[in-house]
Amino acid sequence: MPPLPAGDGAGVVEFYEQCRREGALLHLVVAGRADDGYLGEAMIAPGTRHKPISPTSCSPGARGRGIAAEALRVLTDWAFATLGLRRAQVFVAPENVAALRLAERAGFRREGVLRSYWEGGGARLDAVVLSRLPGDPL
Repeated sequence: MPPLPAGDGAGVVEFYEQCRREGALLHLVVAGRADDGYLGEAMIAPGTRHKPISPTSCSPGARGRGIAAEALRVLTDWAFATLGLRRAQVFVAPENVAALRLAERAGFRREGVLRSYWEGGGARLDAVVLSRLPGDPL
């Protein structure tokens, strides 16, 4: 996968399209039911061993209405039914309480903490792993 060209809008679109064609990453927009307006984004990495799903990010005007949890639930259900995933998981920084709650509202269960999982700002960072299986109750 090439590096993301963050300063180039057309390059970003091409980057995500190339990832989709390769089956490595699917970057989706969450749109409003009534007007197709932009509400946020979500990603799934079906081409990786662990099949992580990115908790949905919402635009400021869409926050606090349950949209992100619904989008994450729908994306996960779609991945189970369409991609044949048998397990979905998310990784969240332990201090990101909002993302942890979001994942849990979408039916994900906490499994544990992966110590020193990420690197950021010159430091090693922990990650909470949460998973959802096709038969899990919501």
